[in-house]
Amino acid sequence: MTPTRRDVLKLAGTTTAIATVGTTGAATVARQDDELPAYGRWLTLEDGALEFTYLDWAALEEFVADELEAAEPDEEVPAEYEADPMIAPVSEGALGTYLYAGLDLAQYRLGRLLDDGETFESTVEELLRTPAAFVALGAIDPAEIDARLTAEPEAGFITQLERTDGIGAYDVYTPVDADDAAIAVDEDALVVATESEDPIAALETIVDAADGETERAIEDSEPFSWVLESAGDGDAVVGQYGPEAGTEGLADFEFEELEDAEAIVSSLTVEDAETSTGEFAAVVDEPDEPALEALLGASGENQSVEVDGDRVTATATWREEAVTVPRVR
Repeated sequence: MTPTRRDVLKLAGTTTAIATVGTTGAATVARQDDELPAYGRWLTLEDGALEFTYLDWAALEEFVADELEAAEPDEEVPAEYEADPMIAPVSEGALGTYLYAGLDLAQYRLGRLLDDGETFESTVEELLRTPAAFVALGAIDPAEIDARLTAEPEAGFITQLERTDGIGAYDVYTPVDADDAAIAVDEDALVVATESEDPIAALETIVDAADGETERAIEDSEPFSWVLESAGDGDAVVGQYGPEAGTEGLADFEFEELEDAEAIVSSLTVEDAETSTGEFAAVVDEPDEPALEALLGASGENQSVEVDGDRVTATATWREEAVTVPRVR
């Protein structure tokens, strides 16, 4: 029997499953008054560059959680999707974000935070990850999080934290015996900084951006604002900006046709039980239109690529029944 694409995606263990499963009337990303996705308020430029991944977990959880839980960090996207910038970067970025929530947060007793009410009273609706911080948005119970962060360690890998500071409405926790992490908590968000030389400063930057106290990437860069508005309203989104983007491993757009891109955003959205759509936007210096037409959305159907000066947009559709590929072993 020739397996369906769903079979391949399960075997691959990546969130390319987003492209084949969904639900009618799936939730959509909240938007600000200026038609930019609301999560954009958290994004800032660092040394003129930015990478991010975003998941609308409320829309995706029911349909991809099983595949994600079975996934391994080193599993690869099937070849036909690996060659498509509208699939591979989104899939890999989403998987990395999920694994960060499940694995990296485990040392703070937060590794089961996405378990749909089974372990936590707190519920998570959206996930956002940048090189500097991880953000879980939803209905957060600060007292519950406090109890977990500050409890005495029962295993060697557990890191105990203590409340040490505050940033606006957020309580800030840092490790009792180290200075390599910081976690900010309020009723709407949990923000974790573990990969910065100065975790407190990283928290201050992202929280201040969300509160409108410092300049956001969408205000710093018109090209980034444009790609986010054009393609950032999806259930799974990945993007980058600046010449140094791509070095942190969150957004991998290493395609020859995109090597001169200043800004890129690519997203996938579930439309119904069998169909998903992708949107792509990039600002590219002297784009090669024929090459981009052969590349963007090539693994899907109803492919459309438009080039207007340095502005590139693309859309495509993926239907489960339309594609069969050899079994991955």
